Amino acid sequence: MSVQTIPTLLKMAVLSGGMMSMFFSFHDKPSQAVLCIVLAAVLAGFDEYIVSRLNLATEFGKEFRSLAELISFGAAPALIVYLISLHKLPVSGLLLASLFIICGALRLARFNIATCVHRHHTGLPIHIAGCLLAVLTLWSPILNHMELTVILVIALCGLMVSRIKIPKISKPHLIHKKSF
Repeated sequence: MSVQTIPTLLKMAVLSGGMMSMFFSFHDKPSQAVLCIVLAAVLAGFDEYIVSRLNLATEFGKEFRSLAELISFGAAPALIVYLISLHKLPVSGLLLASLFIICGALRLARFNIATCVHRHHTGLPIHIAGCLLAVLTLWSPILNHMELTVILVIALCGLMVSRIKIPKISKPHLIHKKSF
């Protein structure tokens, strides 16, 4: 196995994490579903680190990463929030869950057509939005109130498609910094 295959294998693992999350969601195991999303986020971060550190970025990798992230951090968290909470709002709950996926897809598409590298994210990255939605839906007692769940979903959707600049913290030079 060559070093160039490592990022593709990591992206496959990220995609598998999202699929496993949805499987656990359908089988009424929300804790395991959320754990799969969090693990997928860790793997996505490791993939980003490896790709940038070893200069292995490709167009194929960028597109495959977006597809994997749409499943793992768009569809899987949307399914969790729908099955745990939004299903109580039959039509609008389904529309809100769909809106989360759509906004994630828009965020990823905007990222993919960017022509230059910035020191910041434009809008909230989907992996952060997806992890927040999944974790807060499962473990936050505040979200037992439907209104707050709806507000959270709408806020995350708005942040993903916004033009807000969010500093990047996953730079390789920051990982090796020693603090005393």
